[in-house]
Amino acid sequence: MPTTLENRISRMRLPSRDKAAVNELTQVMHRYADQTPTKLANLMKIAFGVMAGRAHSREDKLAWAHVRGLGARQQLVEAEGGSSSSEEVARRLQISKTAVLKRLASGRLLAWEEERQGAKRFPCWQFDPHGHVLSGLEDVLAILNQDAHLDAWGKLLFFLQEKPSLDGRRPLDLLREGKLKEVRLAAGAYAE
Repeated sequence: MPTTLENRISRMRLPSRDKAAVNELTQVMHRYADQTPTKLANLMKIAFGVMAGRAHSREDKLAWAHVRGLGARQQLVEAEGGSSSSEEVARRLQISKTAVLKRLASGRLLAWEEERQGAKRFPCWQFDPHGHVLSGLEDVLAILNQDAHLDAWGKLLFFLQEKPSLDGRRPLDLLREGKLKEVRLAAGAYAE
């Protein structure tokens, strides 16, 4: 009897050879499910590099970049306490889920959309220990939101990456220290 996973793979619009490859890769990942997603992504990157060898075609380089991007994205997801669902954020802020999603739609909160479920995930670091939105975050998001090409991942990267213009510090750390002016200036330069 086919498993739920096998049923999902069989419904994909892929050639049968590709479905078989997806099935095998998924089974390998299930065997190592005790590893963190970041560790799995890094192991996949290493395995891909071993398999690709010294391939220098444009397609190989793009595929390699995609694998590196997946690992970097997973690190952003797990950074600073991971993420919360919209329901969890609603409880934390003591507002409705609808109000949380309205804040997200108006650019006052930061979240990404999970590929598999389409659910919104909110990085936990944007909230202070008292259950409020981190002071100054909405001001900085307003600046970042002016760049229509900057997606949620680019905004996450802004807050979590060390910036030479901030003496090698992260905007998130400066926001926590109440140094909003410096972070606003960095956001303006980043969103250009």
